[in-house]
Parts: sequence; C-alpha cells; structure tokens
Amino acid sequence: MANEVTRHLIVDLKTGFAYGIKLDAEGNCKAVQPLNTNIETLEGKLVQKFGPLASNNGTPGLRDPQTLPYSQTTYAVELSAEGKTGSIFTIVWPSKKDAEAGILPNIAKAVLPDDLVKARIAPAPRTANSGESADDDAKLKEALKKIDDMIGLDGAKRDIKQNIAVARFNRAKEDMGVNTNPISRHMVFTGNPGTGKTTFAREVAKVYHALGFIEKAEVHEVKREDLVAGYVGQTALKTKEAIDKAKGGILFIDEAYALSRGSEGGGGDGKDFGREAIDTLVAAMENMREDLIVIVAGYTEPMKNFIDANPGLKSRFMTYINFEDYPVKELTEIMDFMLKERGYTIEPAARDHAIALVQEEKDRAKKDFGNGRTVRNLVEKVEKELALRLEEEGKLSKNHGLTPDELKSALTTITLVDVQKISLEGLKVKAVKGIGLGASEPANVNSPSALDSVPSAKAPKPKNAFGM
Repeated sequence: MANEVTRHLIVDLKTGFAYGIKLDAEGNCKAVQPLNTNIETLEGKLVQKFGPLASNNGTPGLRDPQTLPYSQTTYAVELSAEGKTGSIFTIVWPSKKDAEAGILPNIAKAVLPDDLVKARIAPAPRTANSGESADDDAKLKEALKKIDDMIGLDGAKRDIKQNIAVARFNRAKEDMGVNTNPISRHMVFTGNPGTGKTTFAREVAKVYHALGFIEKAEVHEVKREDLVAGYVGQTALKTKEAIDKAKGGILFIDEAYALSRGSEGGGGDGKDFGREAIDTLVAAMENMREDLIVIVAGYTEPMKNFIDANPGLKSRFMTYINFEDYPVKELTEIMDFMLKERGYTIEPAARDHAIALVQEEKDRAKKDFGNGRTVRNLVEKVEKELALRLEEEGKLSKNHGLTPDELKSALTTITLVDVQKISLEGLKVKAVKGIGLGASEPANVNSPSALDSVPSAKAPKPKNAFGM
C-alpha cells in the first residue's frame, strides 16, 4: 500500500543502543525514538544495556534520553519478533540543529542474508571444541584438484593429503568427545631448486583455508634479507613485521638455513642477527598457533642441519615434505604445459631435441640441476631465438607479405632451428692455458674464450702447481 507505515526495532551494532523507527512505503524515516531496555546479566543482575537512560539524575557518564548520535553514520540490525532474519540499516543522522528543526535521519536498509559469513559481514564461526572453523567441502575439493593437477610431486601430494586426513580425523574425535593430541601445522619443505616447493605452498594455503585453519588463502614469501637487519634490535622488528603481514595465512621462508649464517660455526662476524630472527619466529609459532602457519624450505641437507641445530624450531615442526627431482618424463610434461600456456606449438623434431637438452643438462649439473627452473629457462631461451629468427627473416616488419594465418603460425610455431641454437649450460668451464691450470702458455685475455675459462662457483676448484 502506498501509505503503509512499518515499525522496526533496531540495535546499533557499535553501541548496542536500541531505537524504534517508522518508515513509509518508500523507506523514508517518519519517526525515530531512543528506547530503554533492561536485560539480565549472567549473574542475574539487571543492567540498562540498550539505549539512553531515562534520566541522568546528574550522574556523570549517563546519557540524556533525548541524546542521539547527531551528525554520525551508524549501522543497526533489526530485532525481529518472530526470530527471523531482519534487515540491516545504514542511518545518517542529522546535526542537532537540523534535528531540532524537524529533520529526520536518512535511512537505507537491506535484507540480511542467512549466511553472514559467506556475505563477509561476520567472521567465520569456530567450533566449541577445536577452535577451528568448519570445512568448506567445495573449496577443499577445488584446492585439492589443483594440487592433483600439478605434474609429479606424488610424495608431496600424499603427505599433504595425510595431513588433511589427520586434521579431519581429530576433528571427528573431538566432536564425539574423544581426546586428541594437538598437532603442529608448521611444515618443512626440502628439495633442490625448481622442484615446486613455493608453488605447492601456495596451493596448500588454499587447502588449509578451506579446512578453516587459516583465515586467508595467502602466502607471504620471505628470505633472510627480509627478516634480518644489521643492528641489534632491528631484526626482531623486521621479523615481526613479516609475521604480521603473514598473520591469518602462511609465512614461507625460502632458504631458511641462511638464518643460521654467522652461528653454529657458520662464520660471520659474531653478530648473530639470524638467531634474533629465529627466536622471534619461534615465539610467534608458539603464541600464534591459531593465526599463522610457518613453512621453511631449502636444500635437503642444509635444512636438516638448520632444524637439528635449533631445538626451538625442531619441536614445532611435525610435517616434513621432501620434493624429489623431476624425472625427464615429468620435465617434458612441464615443458609442454609451459609452451601451451604461452600459446606455442613445437615441431616434433624440435621437441625431441629440447628433451635431449634437458637430459644432457640434468646429467651434467647433477645435484645442482634446476628442475622446473631449467625447463622455464629453456622455454624463455627458445622464445627469444624464435623472435630473433623471425626478425632476421623479415617476418616482423610491416612489409612481411604474410597472410594473417601465416603470420600467426610463424609467431607461434617453434622449429628445430630455434631449439638447436640454445644452450642450458651457464658459464662454461674450459681448460684455458695460463689460467691457474698449470699450463706454460699465457691466455689471451682479450679473446672471448677467456671469460669462459673462469670456473663457476659450483665447479670443483682445480689444483695448480702449488697444490692449491
């Protein structure tokens, strides 16, 4: 009806004050009145919780019954007599002067959704026993599918699924009133570079968010330089800042063993700022168990030494996931995926040659092989060679003379010629005369090959005539 007036009992979300309001059919405020409501505390005492008091009686701190939140914007929810979901109101109050002149508040309302958590109005609920929010099966299945779709990593996949099973197992026991032992969710990822540790951590964040263990499916990635400062006291502040950024999600510390640099016989100048970072981290892992998951990652042996040397850390990590090197078959799948993702097709002969390059580099580099990073390096180098070839062939000029289909094919097809021109090896170690290799003839330092003679940091250092 056009002249219909509705009455609503609303409660200010911030102050708890209650008001009665009248709205016309168009939602315009026709009247507002502050209310007084006595409620009973748990101890059985009556308190005046809602609304201004009837009279201040000269008592300091009590509000006048006619006092309204003039010139403010407030938010209120409706108290429904039937106990059903009511509405949420935004109220823009007039100034005191305008109110005295008869100006009423400007009010807008919307129906409260049944699920305030999904509507992002309320925080996720927590169960009475575990202190964790309930599973979101749909999100969990989606997150697990992304992990299952990752190439390789069979061991890592099984380990994380075991963690999920244990978490749900304990939750079911708690719901039945059966005792459980608390389990730390912090993890250690070990393995060589390029084995997917960081990517896997990002997907784990989505899984643990779906399980209700963390509030946000985010990973804050740091290294030593992000945690350690050069002066006493500053490292703790810098580490705490990183922890605060990761709060509610995952803190991922790559090459975490670098925090021990300068201690435990690791050299340095004796100023063990890394130890300060570790101590700050250990405290956060203990005090923020419900707000933070820490994952430390790095090479297997240094990570083992790092954890073993720090009892505070060792006692807080219960999950150790090792990331094995990819076999060439899986590296080939990764290459195919990367090329497809970038919109390329590769000729069969070119693909075979690329696989051979990967195998050759894997055999050469051994424990220093870059795994997925090597494949990414290959794809990026091939892309550059393709661009250079097309430039030299004049196919990138305005007068290329190709049809749109021919140009598209040229831009997206990798040939054997493109792959044959690349090398996956970094600085090559060559025996050049006169460069500490016990030779009698001096090297020509102006020749291009002189640079190639410098041994890489990872190459074994040859002995010279002095046995060094």
